[in-house]
Amino acid sequence: MKIGMKGYRLLTRAAVPAAMGYLLYRSRRQPAYRNFWGERFGFSEYPPPKGCPRVWVHAVSVGETNAAKPLIAECLKRWPEADFLLTHMTPTGRDAGKRIVALAPDRISQCYLPYDIPGAMESFFRETKPSIGIVMETEIWPTMMAEARKWGVPMVLANARESQKSLDQALRVPRLMIPAVKQFAVILAQSRPDAVRFKELGAERIQVVGSIKFDIQPDAGQQKKAREWKAAIGRPVVLFASSREGEEALFLEALQKGGKALFQGNPLFLVVPRHPQRFASVRQLFLNSDYRIQSRSELASPDEIAPDTDILLGDSMGEMSFYCALSDIALMGGSFLNYGCQNLIEPCSSGVPVIVGPSTFNFSEVAARAIEEKAAVQVMDFREGLERAAKLLGSAEALKEKSENAVRFASSYTGATERTMTVLDKIWKKQPLGSFPTF
Repeated sequence: MKIGMKGYRLLTRAAVPAAMGYLLYRSRRQPAYRNFWGERFGFSEYPPPKGCPRVWVHAVSVGETNAAKPLIAECLKRWPEADFLLTHMTPTGRDAGKRIVALAPDRISQCYLPYDIPGAMESFFRETKPSIGIVMETEIWPTMMAEARKWGVPMVLANARESQKSLDQALRVPRLMIPAVKQFAVILAQSRPDAVRFKELGAERIQVVGSIKFDIQPDAGQQKKAREWKAAIGRPVVLFASSREGEEALFLEALQKGGKALFQGNPLFLVVPRHPQRFASVRQLFLNSDYRIQSRSELASPDEIAPDTDILLGDSMGEMSFYCALSDIALMGGSFLNYGCQNLIEPCSSGVPVIVGPSTFNFSEVAARAIEEKAAVQVMDFREGLERAAKLLGSAEALKEKSENAVRFASSYTGATERTMTVLDKIWKKQPLGSFPTF
């Protein structure tokens, strides 16, 4: 497609009514989408800087926001002269960001990043006046990058990843995406394959630093609570972590077709959907089955979990450390349908071995290494996954070995935050970045 910047600007302006309609549609299931519309379209004022240099961090949704937390915490320590602006695109991301704001409420502000509309993006940069822009993972918008260049804001793509699918989509509009990618002062890639794909998009300054997501340490308080709950429950717990739409139905079907009968010891299946707006529909799915379900949000203590409860729905936010530590083994959501898998480091860091399905393109290198180091196994479907889980739970010795492998594997992925900060420090202090590897 030969669309250029001029055509793109016209299209984004014309798409405003459609964007408003989309927000209204999403708000039927998530009313929070009706809030702060002015920020999304440039109709309201954005948080001005507090009389000092400003660090702007953009984290689209929950995953990116959680990954940004250790980075922002380190920036707060190293750059005491700065204030911070944290932007998002989803209500769940904004809600997760409140925990980051709590780190330093006098120094951190929040708002939505506007859609990539010329006037809205111009207002955002003019009013927020960032000294540096740090974009988490994958958000590359042509107008945003053009405005950053116009206002002299150095941009960094941190914790950057680029799947083959995303690359193919970007290369359909090369006149838009290649100039946008070239504008980054540096791209800090999660892996070498990511770096190679960014190179295909025209990136000139790329460094592989690993994934900041893997630096996230399990919450000690949640782990302690999980140990107390686990002792009280007295049952093996099989976690289905970060499940995606369509996967819960396949999981339920596998249980109904003999999957549950594979297990000994009356297991509790803990299902944690990836997106909170789906909590109600997932609950209804299991309510319509022959299995008894209870919801975490309705439980004040483990004593309230009935002995005949089959499924515990993890319908609370910010408790993934609790859910992982409560579990003996995890089936990884996003890997049993074509979603590319969710972050399997999180359960591994709590000593929970992982079973992944056939789709791992978002974490292909990580999944391959986890399998190689016997912290994870790969299966073709839920039936096989439940068979492997039941077999592992049937051997205390094998489960202990897998758990130790998981912890050792997860610990080998730490250090990305420090490597990222080494580069950011140079940009913040306006020092030369030096040479970059050739990919």
